[in-house]
Amino acid sequence: MSKKTTVTKLPSAIDQFESIAPSEEISRPTEELIVGMVGAVGAGVSRASVELKRILERDYGYSVEIIKASDLIRENANKTSNSNPEKEGANRIKELQAVGTELRDKFGEDYIAAKVIERIAVQRKTKGGYDESKKVPQPKRLRQATIVDSLKHPKETYLFRRVYGGIYWQFTVFSPESVREGRLRRLGIEKDQLPGIFTRDENDKEGDHGQKVSRTAYLSDFFIRNDGENDARLTAVIERYLEIIFNISVHTPTADEAGMYAAVSAASKSACLSRQVGAAIFSADGELISVGWNDVPKAHGGLYSSNDHDGDHRCYLWGEKHCHNDRKKEELYEKIFKKMKENNLLGKGVSNVKLRSALIETPVKDLIEYSRSIHAEMEAIVSAGRAGKIGMVGGTLYTTTFPCHNCARHIVAAGIAKVYYVEPYAKSLALELHSDAIDVRDGEDNKVAFLQYEGVGPDSALKLFHHGIERKEGGKARAVEKKTAQPVLPPPMDGFTTHEKRVIDHLESVEKRSIGATAMG
Repeated sequence: MSKKTTVTKLPSAIDQFESIAPSEEISRPTEELIVGMVGAVGAGVSRASVELKRILERDYGYSVEIIKASDLIRENANKTSNSNPEKEGANRIKELQAVGTELRDKFGEDYIAAKVIERIAVQRKTKGGYDESKKVPQPKRLRQATIVDSLKHPKETYLFRRVYGGIYWQFTVFSPESVREGRLRRLGIEKDQLPGIFTRDENDKEGDHGQKVSRTAYLSDFFIRNDGENDARLTAVIERYLEIIFNISVHTPTADEAGMYAAVSAASKSACLSRQVGAAIFSADGELISVGWNDVPKAHGGLYSSNDHDGDHRCYLWGEKHCHNDRKKEELYEKIFKKMKENNLLGKGVSNVKLRSALIETPVKDLIEYSRSIHAEMEAIVSAGRAGKIGMVGGTLYTTTFPCHNCARHIVAAGIAKVYYVEPYAKSLALELHSDAIDVRDGEDNKVAFLQYEGVGPDSALKLFHHGIERKEGGKARAVEKKTAQPVLPPPMDGFTTHEKRVIDHLESVEKRSIGATAMG
């Protein structure tokens, strides 16, 4: 187990800025890297972290530390109702999940990330990362990388990006549920315990402070499929991603990366109040056929857009400007309550509010058919028909979110052979209703493959493939030495160390307040 971190006082924010000339600050890019790893339990995040560490040390000359979030959760368990969570088996996972949720509830959703930042700052000082000869100590350039294994909440991602900017990169590691089950069973966890572990890990129902792996994964810069025991394949994927980060040679998007970027670009057109989804269909030859996004259809074909001006009747402008799906579900709760009351089916003292609280724990909450919007995948299929496009049969559909069961049946009927998605969608019954036609594994005969996307994150594509760095020198392609290569977006080292201090100061404050409140209680 790691030793507990003690807060080390760093140079103040004001002192750092006063002691550095602006031109010097700009010319002091850092070589540090912070890598956040995300993945569902059993996906193989730790294995990928170790391989990433090995490549960074061997090829790029980095000194690498892996910080395990589970160690920090265990170290801070004394601040919760369970000060000594179990150390192995299913109970270990469940108790660490519960302790992590309680810490986030008590200190904020980004608390674990803040403790990681505290650890990084202390390690930098321990390794001589400050020039103490200056009147005010200044950060020194270190070829140091920190891998965080692993993130569980979107607020953790937001904090890392706010503090570290361009030196923070996030990797999602994923595997099909059947593969994850096998890995956990080999660790001695009983099969009947797995559903609860998986559900809580991917989208904890205990409010905003629980684990939200699915939402966190969607924010990543890179996605890695880790569904087998092929170490060579895992190594090759990580090596390519690092070459992109360090601008080693020329890299351009793969067909899948270009396809998912088209889908994300389409999603930006959506004005849906619930979520923005985009889809793009490519022929078997890789030609773009159509794109679609979720929004309200208009008469005579197509969707409303900003070009319609006063004729734009999307939900945020139309009527009472509310989500009609949510409104209809609220009306449904009221009707159920009224009917049950009229037929004397409610116990004494059961209020509308109490019944509603019970109903939102059922699939009634997941109803989606009352929305005014057509879904992105449906619009992509329909728009191809409107334009008389051919080539859908045997083609590939890229979508930002796993298709709902309504879209899934349209995809199957359209003859599309393969679907790639980034974000899972728990409400979808596609696999339950259409397991005869759909499979989440590639290569299943006579079935449409619904596969999680692997590649550069579509939101990161422009900054990684269109960063503006010169590709040639003296008329020839630039040769970049890996041992001295710098990340493509390094911020000044003085900036993020200032942000680290602010986080540490805030951390001290909230922990002291909590201790004081506990003592008073």
